Order: sequence, then structure tokens, then C-alpha cells
Amino acid sequence: MFSIAYIVLFLLTGFYIICITVLLLGLFRIPEKRNLVQYSVSVVVAARNEQDNILPLLQALADQTYPAEKYKVIIVDDMSEDKTVLNVQTFLEKNKTINIKLIQTTTRNVQSPKKQALELGIQHADGEILLLTDADCVPPTGWIGGMVSRFTPDVGLVAGYSPYEIPKPDGFFSWLLALDTLSLASVAAGSSGWGKMATCNGRNLAYRKKVFRQVDGFSNIRQFISGDDDLLLQQIHKHTDWKTCYVIDPATVVPTLRLKSFKQFFHQRIRHASKGLVYTKKKIIFLSAIYLFNLLLFLLIPAELLGFSGNHSAFLCLLFKSMLEFIFMYVFAIQIKRGKYLMIFPLAEILHIPYVVVFAALGQFVQFKWKTK
Repeated sequence: MFSIAYIVLFLLTGFYIICITVLLLGLFRIPEKRNLVQYSVSVVVAARNEQDNILPLLQALADQTYPAEKYKVIIVDDMSEDKTVLNVQTFLEKNKTINIKLIQTTTRNVQSPKKQALELGIQHADGEILLLTDADCVPPTGWIGGMVSRFTPDVGLVAGYSPYEIPKPDGFFSWLLALDTLSLASVAAGSSGWGKMATCNGRNLAYRKKVFRQVDGFSNIRQFISGDDDLLLQQIHKHTDWKTCYVIDPATVVPTLRLKSFKQFFHQRIRHASKGLVYTKKKIIFLSAIYLFNLLLFLLIPAELLGFSGNHSAFLCLLFKSMLEFIFMYVFAIQIKRGKYLMIFPLAEILHIPYVVVFAALGQFVQFKWKTK
């Protein structure tokens, strides 16, 4: 039994090393070409019960260095039950230099409320580029310009990094969360270098409006409560020839509000994992192999520690995995100026294997809540 498990582990270790190496090389293949055209931009934000966060966002959007006549902000209130609408209206009265439009939904699709709100906003958008973020984010002043500059003629979607940095990480859990976000971003960036971005995040995302129309918007993924970002990316890869690009530029990093509790973290990760079976067949096979690799490490390392196996090869596999992951994440972190998060990498690496095994499994069976306290 152990011999078969170790044979599979060795094969998967080799596969994993190849995958991380490819992603690492991809970080050096991201095009440096810039677009000089200042496209018209519609910034679309879906907001629900964001009274404490909407004003910092609006101020950040008003402070953009991109020409004011070239962009419009569309805030879609998704039937908020607090002072979100009032705060937006108050900001509008005091700030006349920024073009902001407030739209309010009258019905709420509980199956996919965010997609419904975003679609409503996009219907009112007249910009060539749709730029999306969340209501609890604070984009830097060069965000719009930096994202738009990556839209060369063959690029249809541009994604960027959005770390949990409001407020700055100040405890063990917040640092783990920051490192986890960094690792996902590095995968997106590395895969982008090979022309097929693996994932993206709706907190820092842009695509051409005609590309959104070309894939019929969210119509093919409307049945999933989330996926307005990575599942849309999958649709673009599947149905169009547009290239996708990841921006590795500190000037385009969009900080977002930290998760306040483990409960929020739990439901968010369950939500993310729940989409695992709706990806393409190739991606499902790939993710299944990665899951099996982590599952074998999860089972064999304790077996070695407890003396049930006379072999110590699982530790060697873990060592190769950890070293290569650190190098890969270090290269990305230095490029994006977030190297400090790697200080807790050794401890995070110990927790990473059970984290992957548990949450990937729970995501297929446990029902999540969209917003929790």
C-alpha cells in the first residue's frame, strides 16, 4: 500500500516541480509593451451595505491621475439596508469634478446578486474599457492609467493584485491571509506570462466592453453565486482569441479591507473552492492532481512521523515543494514590493497542506454564506 502511494507521490512531485518552474519562468515573460491610447473608461462598482467603506473608495477614484473627462464611475447599490446610498449622494453634492452615476437595483437575484448588479452597471457604461473593483477597496492614484496602459490591441482582459491591506496586517492571521493572497496572485501572474491566465480577482480587474458582450456577459455563468472574475476569464479563453495580461506594477495594486474574522475567511474560501467542478476539464484534471499531491503529503508525513512507514521520502518531497514555492513567490513579491510577507513562509508552508486538503473538500459539500460578520 505504501509503495504505491510513494510511487504516485514521486510522480506528482515531479509534475508539481514542472508546474511551479513553468509559472516561475512565466513571470519573466509578461509583455512590457504599453498602450499609449487613453481609452474611455467606466469604473463599475457593486455595493451592498458599504456605508463605512464607500467614501474612501469614492475619494480614491476622484483622485485618479487619469484625465477626468476620460472616465466615469458607476456605483450600483444592491438594495443596501444602511446609509450607503446617502453617503454616495452626499459625496456627489460636494464633489463636482468627478463623473459619478448612482444606480439602484429594484429586485435582487439571490442566486447571483453581484453579477446582477454588475450587469446593470455595465448596461449604463459607455466606456470602451470596463474597470472593476469592490466597494471596500482603495485604488491608488495611478490605478486607472496603469491598468489601461496594458490594453495593447490584442489584449481583452487585464488583471492586477489586490491584497488585504486595510488596515495593514498586524497579527498572525492577517499576515497569513496576506501571504495566501500573494500566492494566488503569483499564480495568476506566472500563468499570464504564457498567454493563459489561470485566475484573476474582481477587486482589480478590467476588460473591454466588446469582449464582455462577445461572451454574452455573465449569461453562461449566472447560475453560480460567484465567478464574476475567474469564470468570466474562463469564458474569454474558451470563446475568444483575446489575450489576457497580468499587471506587475506597485502603482496598480488595489488594497482591500481585511477579513475581520475566521468565520468570514472560512465562508470565503468555501465559496472559492465550490467552483472547482465547473472549470474546464483540463483545469479540473490539473487541480485534482495538485489536490492528490497535497493529500498524499497530508497522509504520508504523519505516517512517517509515527513510524508507520520506514520511508522518509515524503519529507524530501515537501522540501522540494517548499523551496521551489519560496523562490517562485519571492520573485513575484519583490516585483510587486511585498517581500515582507514571506517572513512567515516557513510556518505558513506547514499549514498550507492541511489548508488545501480540508477547504478543497469542504467546498464541494458545505454551503457557504455570501457575507458574514
